[in-house]
Amino acid sequence: MAKILFSAVSLRSSLPCLRRLHCMSKVLRRDVDSNTLPVGMTPWLPMATRIPHQRCDSYRRLHTTPTVGIDVMLKDKQLVLVHDGKSTAINNIWLRDNCRCDVCYNHTTKQKNFDVTKLDLNVTVEGLQREGSELHIDWSDGHKSIHSLDFLNTQCLTDKTPSERRKLTKLWDTDTMTKCMPEAVDFTQYLKDDELLKMVLKNLLRYGIAFVKNVPPTIEDTKNVAERISFIKETFWGKHWLLTSDLKWADRAFTNERFNCHNDTTYLSEPAGAVIFHCVGHDGEGGMTLLVDAFNVAEKLKTKHPGYYDILTKFPVRHDKIIPDRKIHSVGEGHVLQLCPATGELRRVRHEPTSVCTRHSESKDLGLFYHALSTFTKEMSSPENVLQLKLKPGLVCVVDNWRVLHGRTSFTGKRQMLGIYLPRDEIDSRYRTLLNLDI
Repeated sequence: MAKILFSAVSLRSSLPCLRRLHCMSKVLRRDVDSNTLPVGMTPWLPMATRIPHQRCDSYRRLHTTPTVGIDVMLKDKQLVLVHDGKSTAINNIWLRDNCRCDVCYNHTTKQKNFDVTKLDLNVTVEGLQREGSELHIDWSDGHKSIHSLDFLNTQCLTDKTPSERRKLTKLWDTDTMTKCMPEAVDFTQYLKDDELLKMVLKNLLRYGIAFVKNVPPTIEDTKNVAERISFIKETFWGKHWLLTSDLKWADRAFTNERFNCHNDTTYLSEPAGAVIFHCVGHDGEGGMTLLVDAFNVAEKLKTKHPGYYDILTKFPVRHDKIIPDRKIHSVGEGHVLQLCPATGELRRVRHEPTSVCTRHSESKDLGLFYHALSTFTKEMSSPENVLQLKLKPGLVCVVDNWRVLHGRTSFTGKRQMLGIYLPRDEIDSRYRTLLNLDI
């Protein structure tokens, strides 16, 4: 069986733009971990690194890794990458589908032109030539591609577990959060300084909470805090809501009772990604805001009761929101613990026991589910996991609604809590574009 082997070529002689891209990527990754940018530095996105039109688009990856030590070979008409003594065969169909030439890919819209229905499912590599960090491939369907080894290294050889999101996440309980409370940024500076916006995003990613101080206690200024991150997620509550104990809406939140920690909008197909809280007024006692890192609690559950953790990732749960006088009946379905399909890591918590409407089942899993839900909820209420804060006018709290659950203690007097929802997709987009993260 014939083999064509190409020796590894160092990237030290590669294009200067690739060196710059890699260096900047390392700086930005270090920045996320250190929480401060080097003086005078702003994130650099490789918008000007586009190579000639006939070449592949993979140079535009925000994250590149050195391809030193990678050998390539052609074996049975299939590309094989060899790195650290391990051989990885690259699927021909996948490789052909990811061609980035101008015929197959629109570099302006960042979308494929290639029609997958016309893909030859038996396509093979007929010719292979390496030129530095590029691979020139001749296909059996007559097409010619140029692939970047950086792209193939990232997509095929780089270990994606744990994910970059998980690496940057700092789990916390009451004690640890008390010692490392995220610093609040100034409202006026936050509106005009991207570095402070990045700090808020980093804290939101790292801890699941972030703060902005000196915010005028108005709807408009609170919206300004929200819209600096993303457009607002409008629901049947409107673009914002103002919680008072007047039962204006038939919801427990519109009372002065204690409300244990929960997610908002579990009754939607896609729960809100984040919640903006701003207490714009309170003339009584109590009303402490409760926050708990549900990811941390889930990790404890996984260690102590792996069977309970497992059932909460698999048992389907229905959440209903019914407000008859407003003709509202919203339903959201999913698992209490939703895992990422790619990595198996915990991606989202959907936990609001007061709205659970799980249908009856004779399956033994139903009883196991309730044991697991009860244990998880008790752990969520444990003082060692619940952080208590007194939010006052001027201090806005941004909460990751997929990770950090919130609640409140009972209160007296008139308490007004202004709230705004943000969509998850837009927040993640900010992580990728402003923080240069592969999330």
